Amino acid sequence: MVVNLVIAAVLGIGAGGLTCLVLRRPWSIKTALVDGVFAFVVAFISAYVISTIEARRGVWTSVVEPVLAIAAASVILRHIARAVHRSTSH
Repeated sequence: MVVNLVIAAVLGIGAGGLTCLVLRRPWSIKTALVDGVFAFVVAFISAYVISTIEARRGVWTSVVEPVLAIAAASVILRHIARAVHRSTSH
């Protein structure tokens, strides 16, 4: 579980860096750390929620792929939301 959370954090950092590159936004070490922590927390919560749902259904499958996808997507959505918010407030 911990390894998957660390992988989610690394994916979040990569997704955040690529998103900032595409959106032509500044990206720093601080932003990278926030992306990593954000992906880690989202992965932890989503793993718990998906596992609980699957256990209640009586299905015992791996939830690693959806959890990693949700973590990376959450970082991308965070950057897009920040870009939209900044463009509308100026």
